Amino acid sequence: MKIQKAERAKIKVPIMLMGASGSGKTLSSLLIAKGIVEAMLPKATDEEHWAKIGMVETEHNRSSLYVNTEHDGVTIGNFLQVELQPPFTVGNYTEAFNLLKEAGAEVIIIDSLTSSWSGEGGLLDKVNELGGAFSDWNKVGPDQKQLLHLLTDSDVHVIATARSKQGIEVTRNDVGKVQIEKVGLKPDLKDGVEYEFAITFQIYQDHTAQAMKDNSSIFTDQVRLSRDTGHKIYAWAEEGVDLVAEERERKRKALIAIETLAKDEVAAKSLEMLKKRVGKDNLADWTLEELAKGYKYAEAKAKKEKTKTTEKKAAATKQPTKKESAEK
Repeated sequence: MKIQKAERAKIKVPIMLMGASGSGKTLSSLLIAKGIVEAMLPKATDEEHWAKIGMVETEHNRSSLYVNTEHDGVTIGNFLQVELQPPFTVGNYTEAFNLLKEAGAEVIIIDSLTSSWSGEGGLLDKVNELGGAFSDWNKVGPDQKQLLHLLTDSDVHVIATARSKQGIEVTRNDVGKVQIEKVGLKPDLKDGVEYEFAITFQIYQDHTAQAMKDNSSIFTDQVRLSRDTGHKIYAWAEEGVDLVAEERERKRKALIAIETLAKDEVAAKSLEMLKKRVGKDNLADWTLEELAKGYKYAEAKAKKEKTKTTEKKAAATKQPTKKESAEK
């Protein structure tokens, strides 16, 4: 535990779009993603922009229906897509997410997050399979943590959609005519998940959106989500120090240091033993903390062995004293 000065860092923004069926969550997420990538890669072509957008699809491939259609002054292009089939386990979401990262996606859309909760094979199903008791929620805790880690990934911007439990609102229009409108009440997710995001939008049936949570303090009014929304989010995300880049540079230097140390035979053997203990054969897969601890451990072992060797040599070459010679 230590005191340090708070510092504004560059971030990858986790965004949630929640709304009733038909409110426009999928299209809105595609437009926001396009805006983020446009701001990130201003010299790239539209085709190159869409190639940086990934979609984890659980909605019967509906996102593909938007390809080659024009919205917000741009034609929806060929984005990357992984279509998930049941069971909608956290493990399957993670696998799909990582595939898109490996393919070079800079923005990953999860459409829809609701399937991981109430879909076939989702968290609710898993709890029910365990017996459905309140204590069984503790057993799915690791799954919930893994999903949260996915949503707040520090390498890519994440946009997750969630279906809202639907309600009906009876209103009157400007001429006094009664009209019935579907409204979203709350996301079909574990309570409180929406607050884990930096920005959470509620989308209404007229396709306008209101920020229910907004760490950026940009979206104060009800708006129609667009590419410009993505531009603004990216500009806000880029303010400050790039802590992720700094950590990568520290890790690069740590790898060089530990690989140099491994030229010592004793240090190399110590590192091999640590690899088995950590469970990661490749040093590049170690965290910065693991590398630091590994370096200190291997360095200490190497120094201890060198000290022993030096003492043995000194003992072997030591000249006997007059007393020792007389005794002999």
